[in-house]
Amino acid sequence: MRAYRFGSVQFCTGEPLGTHSGEFGGIRMICGYLARSFDLLNVRDLDLIAQSRSLCDSLTLAVLRDDTVERYLGRPPVVPLTERLELVRHLRGVDEVVVHHDHEFVENLDRFTVFAVEGEPVFIDHPVAPVLLTAERQTDSWMLQDALRVDPQSSVA
Repeated sequence: MRAYRFGSVQFCTGEPLGTHSGEFGGIRMICGYLARSFDLLNVRDLDLIAQSRSLCDSLTLAVLRDDTVERYLGRPPVVPLTERLELVRHLRGVDEVVVHHDHEFVENLDRFTVFAVEGEPVFIDHPVAPVLLTAERQTDSWMLQDALRVDPQSSVA
């Protein structure tokens, strides 16, 4: 795979969004990008990661910074950024983990297939046409559900 780095993120080279590909010896490679808080990691997150991975050859998980989580969800994350990065770095099917920096990502938007969850914000301050995922699994823990609830006063409500 031919790739290049921009900041801390490695991008697949290839054609504009729509083909979502890089090339490796004539083989097309789909590079996926899923940006989320991954705060209080649970079965729903694992389900979304598995769905994303099934739709691409290389998956980059972009962990949202604390200020971005607070802006979009109306609450600070429970788990610090460094720990969220470490947790998702050890998940099966994840090729790369980065801190999501919107300005770096937008400059290289055409290198990825962007995944987003239906009915949730895309977490990218730029118009994109994401591949929508539907969360098929939810946590049974009412305490986790309550802690993960979006504040109705946040910027996404």
